[in-house]
Amino acid sequence: MAASLVELTDTRSVDRAARALFGSPLDTRPSVSHSFAAWRASPDAPLTTIKINEHGPKSDLDWLALHIARARADGIIITGKILRDEPELSFSLRADPRWGDALESWRERRWGLCEPPWILILTGSGEIDFEHPVFHGWARPLIFTSDRAATRKLAAAPCPVVADEAPDIRRAIRYLQRGRGCECVSIEAGPSTARELYERPMAVKELLLSVYLDPVLDPRAQGDPLVDLSTVRAIFRTETSTTHRDAGQHWSFYRLRR
Repeated sequence: MAASLVELTDTRSVDRAARALFGSPLDTRPSVSHSFAAWRASPDAPLTTIKINEHGPKSDLDWLALHIARARADGIIITGKILRDEPELSFSLRADPRWGDALESWRERRWGLCEPPWILILTGSGEIDFEHPVFHGWARPLIFTSDRAATRKLAAAPCPVVADEAPDIRRAIRYLQRGRGCECVSIEAGPSTARELYERPMAVKELLLSVYLDPVLDPRAQGDPLVDLSTVRAIFRTETSTTHRDAGQHWSFYRLRR
């Protein structure tokens, strides 16, 4: 089943894969969508993010779910820390040869998105390596930072630099929406940054969640806790989910909407 879902050929195959993953068709674009992979030590434990490294579980379906979320967005928010932690990070929608150009076609034909997404890099320190692949790929990077960091460290940046007096993730979302006309912003920031989006006023309109179901996870792959599944279930109005076996592992995929 997993193999067939990641073998995409056209727009309809992406629609089928999305519905098989999340239990409902992705027929709308929320203003703010959050995507992340998580693990729980026990059913009542908080969702702990999974680090992207050689110690974490590998899932073709989680990989596809992330790229489906990216294909629907016209703005994506990450952090400078993510660039430092993931030196090979790329936002290409051709990341897997089994997809071909199906996700790019889905992006254009289903959503009318002919331009690459903006990749907003939220940074307070301004410590950015401009040799990182994100600055040389398909997507359009921009840096969102403080006035001081912009002036002192980012003068030679190969992309737009937006200086804000008090940069945080909520202000970054507003900038993409108002300054770049983004109708759907996808959040890929880490837990310390994304956690505040679940505080009032709630900013996340949709959560696309991949949960690794094995009771054991290598401590070197365990990130920080983000939120309780029971808490988000109480916040969101609609929930669909599926469970799949992928490379001998079991994963659940949730779509929660307000």
